[in-house]
Amino acid sequence: MRRLALIPILALLSALPSAPVAAQEAEPTFCTARINDRDVVMGYDKAEARLSDTYSRREQLATRIGRHDCPSYVVLRSLTPELTDEERLPFCLRFDKASESVMGYDLGARDAWGVCRSQTRAVCRRVNQTTAAAGALSGAAARRSVQGLQALPDASGAVILSGAGTAVSGALASLGGAAAAVAASPVLLTGAAVSVVAVGGTLYACRE
Repeated sequence: MRRLALIPILALLSALPSAPVAAQEAEPTFCTARINDRDVVMGYDKAEARLSDTYSRREQLATRIGRHDCPSYVVLRSLTPELTDEERLPFCLRFDKASESVMGYDLGARDAWGVCRSQTRAVCRRVNQTTAAAGALSGAAARRSVQGLQALPDASGAVILSGAGTAVSGALASLGGAAAAVAASPVLLTGAAVSVVAVGGTLYACRE
């Protein structure tokens, strides 16, 4: 008889709403990032499952660089919304100490705050977002048909071609199709050193 009496109680407990838990999970944490000399308010989920994989323990304890208090991965996501966290691995934040502002992102190793370890003025820009152009570079890297084109040994799946702008432009033109269209980009025709990155179906050009 006692077992039978428990059934209605268990059924009632199982029917209780779980809205408070869902509401807690939905509340974002707000932070401010200074990007290109402007304060930008962003929201992110502090309870994200892979949070510890995307920025350092030091940054978890104190996420502040000057006037910039958002975690680096949140800022990098806002600058490259078309990529996954794995595809962002080649990139770091370019931080200007004079203005205490993130000026963009570049290729290179990150410090504990997600900032580029090397001090240069180079930044990356999206030059093409068609999978055909990025796929042409990835295929060329697999075939080793373009000199200097290399695949990165991380989980990003990125391939990089570096050199003088005119040389990089010529290499892209030799691939034909969508890659040849990218070869005519003004950023590649100046002759200055440039790195073209194909990752996540998108092409980026990184230069000073």
